Amino acid sequence: MPSVLRILLFVSSLLSFIFVVRRLKKSEVQLYDTTFWITLSALFVLLSLFPRIAIKAAELIGIQSPVNMVFLIIIFFLLGHCFLQSLRFSHLEERFKKLVGEDALKNGEEKQEEDP
Repeated sequence: MPSVLRILLFVSSLLSFIFVVRRLKKSEVQLYDTTFWITLSALFVLLSLFPRIAIKAAELIGIQSPVNMVFLIIIFFLLGHCFLQSLRFSHLEERFKKLVGEDALKNGEEKQEEDP
């Protein structure tokens, strides 16, 4: 892995780690999401400090370039995270619909009681 890419990967991973931790301290992000981003940042710091990991993984899988291996890891994690976010969103949407229905029924009952 070229030195420039290793340095870029290290610096960007550290910056993203700092950004996520600051957002967590300000309570702008949930712990679940923070765990994902911190883990991803730590993985990239590890890959930038020990590029042999990416080289060996690329050789085992049959990818010619370790840089492509890093991109593959990024794509894999982001797609997985996107899928998990989609599941969470669907769950929240269902809960929202249920709450709106319950609220509408409650308001309808109160309105009937007020109208003689």
